Amino acid sequence: MHMKNRRIARAAAVVIATAILCGIVPMIGVALRNSAIATTRETNILQTLATLPEGLRDCSAVLAYLFSTVGCITIVAALAAIDSRITGSRRVVIRDVVVSAAPILYVTGVKWLVERPRPITSVGSGLLPGDPSFPSGHTAAAVIVSVMMILTVRNFAHKCFPDGEDDGRANRRRVFLRRAIIGAVALVLAVACSRLLLGLHYPTDVIISATICPLISYAVWCVWNACESAGER
Repeated sequence: MHMKNRRIARAAAVVIATAILCGIVPMIGVALRNSAIATTRETNILQTLATLPEGLRDCSAVLAYLFSTVGCITIVAALAAIDSRITGSRRVVIRDVVVSAAPILYVTGVKWLVERPRPITSVGSGLLPGDPSFPSGHTAAAVIVSVMMILTVRNFAHKCFPDGEDDGRANRRRVFLRRAIIGAVALVLAVACSRLLLGLHYPTDVIISATICPLISYAVWCVWNACESAGER
């Protein structure tokens, strides 16, 4: 009972903190949109990045297609199919998909609420989406895929190394999860940097997405687990 109460209290704290940050983000976006100084400084960064080797932009273009709306849905669907084979539980797969995809509604809403124009470095790009710049949708898609990947690997680790008296199993699970998290962080950083190399987003666009999206997913995860704990009483 004490553990269940702690889980519910933690979920409440995470949700409150995340809600506060979610309320602050649109204000940050409006401030950035209206700040000529911030726009100039961030544009200078993008123009500097434009001088980097062409091969980096070619790789960035590939990531742009992979983490478009269609690409993100395809990857998440593939991971969900793998997750289903691992767990054999529709409820677990639904939970993992909901937790992973939760940030997209928020990101889309903030985009159209703030309506920050794309940087001037995006002019003429065939990869330019039709939506506003803040926050980055592709970076959010990378977070969604990364969270789904982590949850799938977590389920795989628990299946391969179930709970028992052997402490080595818990260590192996941690190793699996740690590697998945490192890979997920690397993926999000790669996609975020690719948006800057293509000149399609300001640095603050990708920073906000890479920060707030994992927090939203974690908040949903905590709430889901707290509801399950409450239902077991």
